[in-house]
Amino acid sequence: MNEPLPPRATSLATDELYYILNRLSRSMNRAADDIAWRHGITLAEFNVLLVLAEGVPLSSAQLARRAFVTPQSSHQVVSTLVSRSLIETVDHPTDGRVKLARLTDAGWKVLDGARAELRVMQARAVADLTAADGERLPVVLEALAETLQGGWFGDAEAAEAAAARRPLRGTLARTPDIRPLPTADRKKPT
Repeated sequence: MNEPLPPRATSLATDELYYILNRLSRSMNRAADDIAWRHGITLAEFNVLLVLAEGVPLSSAQLARRAFVTPQSSHQVVSTLVSRSLIETVDHPTDGRVKLARLTDAGWKVLDGARAELRVMQARAVADLTAADGERLPVVLEALAETLQGGWFGDAEAAEAAAARRPLRGTLARTPDIRPLPTADRKKPT
């Protein structure tokens, strides 16, 4: 650990906030991916269910921004979740061309199980922090995200609705791959 740096090196990668947050993001994504798979969904599907659990029906475009996937991936994820009866679509109240997605009872059941495991993982991640640091961490991380990304990726309506419903909190990062589950391995909602 205390070895001198090689010539031309100015600092260790592990001294950079970017590197530390990337490492954290990858660790959390791997753990969340494992949780999602245990509940018969992909990480991208889990992110969509988490966002829809805020209670506001959203379009595929809004879900793409909020669940950290491309619009094409969002459409694929929404189609898969609809086909599995975990979400349903309803007409937009003012724009007949837009469909809005919302959770079904089966979707809530899958999400509740996965979210319970997610919360255990998150509690384990902050277990060695003081209570004050554990409470402050989501606020600090949200402030960093807000400063660098401008909030909810340009979706003022979603930002306003989210702010009205709850205090600031962290979000899951996007996973680079959206792997479909093998059909035989998918859990059927009961």
